[in-house]
Amino acid sequence: MKISSRALAYISILAGASSTAAAEKCLSGSFILEYEGDCDRETLVEVFNDQVFGPAKSSACDGVTAEEELVAQLAAAVPSTTIEEFCANIYKSQPEVPFTDILKKDENMTYEKAFFLGHSSLQEEVETTYEREDGQATSVLKEDGELVRAHYQGSAQTKKTEWPKLPNFASSGTDSHGQPTCTTSAAMCCWTK
Repeated sequence: MKISSRALAYISILAGASSTAAAEKCLSGSFILEYEGDCDRETLVEVFNDQVFGPAKSSACDGVTAEEELVAQLAAAVPSTTIEEFCANIYKSQPEVPFTDILKKDENMTYEKAFFLGHSSLQEEVETTYEREDGQATSVLKEDGELVRAHYQGSAQTKKTEWPKLPNFASSGTDSHGQPTCTTSAAMCCWTK
């Protein structure tokens, strides 16, 4: 998932506020990090180095790495945070697409429940040119599955997709952000024909 502009605003607000009892930092002032990609230690340090630390580095920063300075900046922020906590908060603040928005069937997820149980028309669908006299294809899978592709290439690139509220996905497990998930932290469906 790519970080949205909402997350970027959070970065600038968080880094701009500074506490008086902060960790030693060699750069002063606020900063904004702009990028698309994952929020993890390696990526944030690289972006911070390219956009802030490298261009603004002064003699006050001699012997200090970009990672050390980023850690100090986040520790000095109000509230104080770590890179991991910061990324967890970014993830939690990302907008979430309701699972029912993918296929746009019904709010009760009747179709989705049947699909994940292996009982929907898509499991039985076979594209063919034999059903019509004019030889045109029927049950065109590329068209029938278009909403899934559109969701993946569209909103799923910048937003979380809500975990489906279906018995197939019910579990006592939660991910590292406290969101419901299956105990294997994966969702996969396989049907053979």
